[in-house]
Amino acid sequence: MQALTLNYVPESDDIAELAAKSPTRRRSRNRASVNSGVSLALTVIFGAPWTSSGYQADTSLITVACAVMSVGYGYRAVALSSRRALLRSACRVWNRSPALRQPHEEVITEDALTVSTEGVTHIYAWSTFHELVEYDRQFVLMDRSGKPSVALPKRGLPDPSLVPVCRRVLSHCLEEAAHRRNTATMETPADRRRSPPTD
Repeated sequence: MQALTLNYVPESDDIAELAAKSPTRRRSRNRASVNSGVSLALTVIFGAPWTSSGYQADTSLITVACAVMSVGYGYRAVALSSRRALLRSACRVWNRSPALRQPHEEVITEDALTVSTEGVTHIYAWSTFHELVEYDRQFVLMDRSGKPSVALPKRGLPDPSLVPVCRRVLSHCLEEAAHRRNTATMETPADRRRSPPTD
């Protein structure tokens, strides 16, 4: 297999895209939406007796508290979904991390993925990764826990026509690593015994 090389400088939009697709962010957004809906329902439940039978101090305080919580959770859900908020957060991360503003080189071979920046090189065996996820701007290799491990921006390829090739190569390397892992797991002690010595 011929090596594929990507050269790029990370951009804040890369970070924003990762954050938008993050399972943690998605869970937080869903939780905020659910809490907002529950708080709104409680506002209606506690507010109905208050509005129909006159002023009741205890009920009115609970109603106001639920309404405030509903608005707060609703605002959080919108903020977690807002592209503008994502970009602001990504820009803060990008500005605080000098390494993110340095040129990166990533070399894909059948044996490993090599990532170089600022004179530092990391070599990742394909068995390090569990899954390939494709976004609009980049390929992302996920670790065993399902978290993003290495991003490969598509613009780093020397030619846009190589994007499908890169997709196939990454998928092939991960499949081969998974196959080797499964084969090693399925071997019995008898399969791993030493060959008999020869005279």
